[in-house]
Amino acid sequence: MSWLVSMRSCGYGAVFYLLLSLLFVPAHAQTIYTENFPPYNYEVDGKLLGLSSKIIQKMAREIGVEPSISFLPWARAYKYAKDRENSGIFSIVRVPSREPDFQWVGPIETVNMGIYTSELNDNEYFGENDQRLEQAKEAVSIGVQRGGAAEKILMSMGFKNLHHSATSRKAILRLIDHRYELLALDGNYLQFILEAENIPQSRIRRVADIGEFDLYLAFSNSTPTEIVEKWQQALDTIRNRSLSEDKGVMN
Repeated sequence: MSWLVSMRSCGYGAVFYLLLSLLFVPAHAQTIYTENFPPYNYEVDGKLLGLSSKIIQKMAREIGVEPSISFLPWARAYKYAKDRENSGIFSIVRVPSREPDFQWVGPIETVNMGIYTSELNDNEYFGENDQRLEQAKEAVSIGVQRGGAAEKILMSMGFKNLHHSATSRKAILRLIDHRYELLALDGNYLQFILEAENIPQSRIRRVADIGEFDLYLAFSNSTPTEIVEKWQQALDTIRNRSLSEDKGVMN
C-alpha cells in the first residue's frame, strides 16, 4: 500500500508542477511587434537597432525575459499587437483614437513631427505656425503613412487632404518626385532616410510644426495587467537609475 501512496504523491506532484509551469508561461512568451522606423527601431543584418530598441532591450533584461521581436509592416504589426494575447508594439505614438486599443508603457522616446515640402514646390507658407498649418489644409495633397501617427493627428486637427502611402519612406520619395505637395512625419526619420537614399537635405524644407509626441510600448488589452506593470516598473527603474548616475557624475 505504501508504494501506491508514493506513486499517487509523485503523480499529483508532477501534475502540480506542470500546472504551475503553465501558469508562468505567458510572462515569458511575449511577442513584440515593430516596424522599420529609424533611428528609433530598425534592423540591420538581423540585429535590432535604434533609440527605442535599446530601451526595450534594457527593460527586457531588467525583467529577465526574452520576448520575440518581429518586424512587420505597420498596419499588420498594429493589428497583431492589438488582437493577440501577450503581444505588444513599439514605437507607437499615444493618441486619443488609439487609447482604448492598448495598455500603455512609457514614454520611451519622443518624436518631433512637422509638415515638409520639396524644393520643386513654389508655394509660399508664411505667418505664424498656426497660419501655416491652416495654409497646409488648402494644399492639393499631404502624404502620410496609412494608419500612422501623422494621419491620426492631422485628422484630429481637421485635415481633409491626406494621401496615403504604405510606408513613410514611400511617402518621402513621392514628395521628392513632386507627387505630393506636402508630407507629414518625424524630422529624425526624414533625415535618416534622406541620408540613406543620398538625397541632399536642401531638397526638402519644413513649412510647419505639428508638435512633439511621446513614443510608447503598448500591449494588447488581453495581456495580463501584471505583465504590463512589470514592463512599466522596469522602465521606471531604468530611468531612476539613469538619473542617479547623472547626479553622481555632476557631483
